[in-house]
Amino acid sequence: MPEATQSEVGRRLYHVHREKKVERAIKHMQQGTGPEWKSFSEEDIRLLSHLLQCTWNVIDQDRWDKIPFASIKMSDVRQILSYGEGVRPRRNPTPEAVEEIKKILLGIS
Repeated sequence: MPEATQSEVGRRLYHVHREKKVERAIKHMQQGTGPEWKSFSEEDIRLLSHLLQCTWNVIDQDRWDKIPFASIKMSDVRQILSYGEGVRPRRNPTPEAVEEIKKILLGIS
């Protein structure tokens, strides 16, 4: 088996770190919204994860860590999901959609 290059290892570590941060954010969202969270399908949650990972890329990590995800409103989650039209693996949201999601996340209080 060929040895992985440093850049491949670095890229993979970046992706794992991003996935973990987004998983944690979604867990906090779920806890904060309570039983209403069950209204989202597995597909909705996968889409939310994809959208948040794309947005994680453009938010400073110190700011990301300070976002109170448990305080998010269901309407905010639905708004974020509305930017997922046509999004799927290897098909990311537009930069404009990511910017709007970023505004929503940074506006949570």
